[in-house]
Amino acid sequence: MQFSSPSFIKKSVQLLAVAALFSTSSLYAASITVKVKNNIQWSEEAAFFPTNKGNISIYAVDLTPKQYQNLKSVKKGDCIQITAKDQKLESYEGITTIMEFQNAKKVTCK
Repeated sequence: MQFSSPSFIKKSVQLLAVAALFSTSSLYAASITVKVKNNIQWSEEAAFFPTNKGNISIYAVDLTPKQYQNLKSVKKGDCIQITAKDQKLESYEGITTIMEFQNAKKVTCK
């Protein structure tokens, strides 16, 4: 599957919709540290980017201006720690969907 293909974006949006149905609030935040392989691609509802740990899809409708700027600053080759309100981050068909994005902090690549 090519990352920038329309079918990938369509599938990601469908996964976001399914995840939204089952999303619950949590007292615990989840995080994942990844190396970004390509710059972020934006759709009306989400941000998508490939990483060394698979593809990431972030629900972007309710992002604050600060969160949007935080994500917008992420570039190819950056190592980032993504924190989300989601209780845990799971991959489905190679895509990790994040419904409640909090922050993407640049970290040193290992």
